[in-house]
Amino acid sequence: MTAPTVVEMLESQGLPVVTGYRKPSGDPYVRTRASGIDYTILFYKCKKARRPRPCQHIMYMARYKLERPMSFRLMNAWNRRVHFQRGYLVRDKATGLRTRARLEMDVILAERGWVRAKTLLPSFIVFHRTNRRFYDLIRSRKGEGRELIPGAKEL
Repeated sequence: MTAPTVVEMLESQGLPVVTGYRKPSGDPYVRTRASGIDYTILFYKCKKARRPRPCQHIMYMARYKLERPMSFRLMNAWNRRVHFQRGYLVRDKATGLRTRARLEMDVILAERGWVRAKTLLPSFIVFHRTNRRFYDLIRSRKGEGRELIPGAKEL
């Protein structure tokens, strides 16, 4: 799997794409936005010999800034209900409150190159739909009004 394959998958859905390389590893990343949610796709176990670097693993990640801190109890309940993904709370260094959250989904790829843009798309759609539910959850907690996700492209 290479970054251009992921870019092709996202662009086929009309999503904006930004690419880059992480330091110091030089492994690629891809960023996009769908339905008001920002996503980062990180690549791991990449061969160093050539570009674009073929990689064995990718991870979908979405980060959220919470209007109100979230409890571990609520995040743990989320993790029990959702399969193939994990949610994490991030503590704000200044206040010590858990005011940010991160959802992740690991995708382990076959080494023979069978994964193409169209075969990878269903896993991203599953991740996106779960993130939409999480977005709805954090907006609907007691004391917060329910918001519709402002939408770039609906998947």
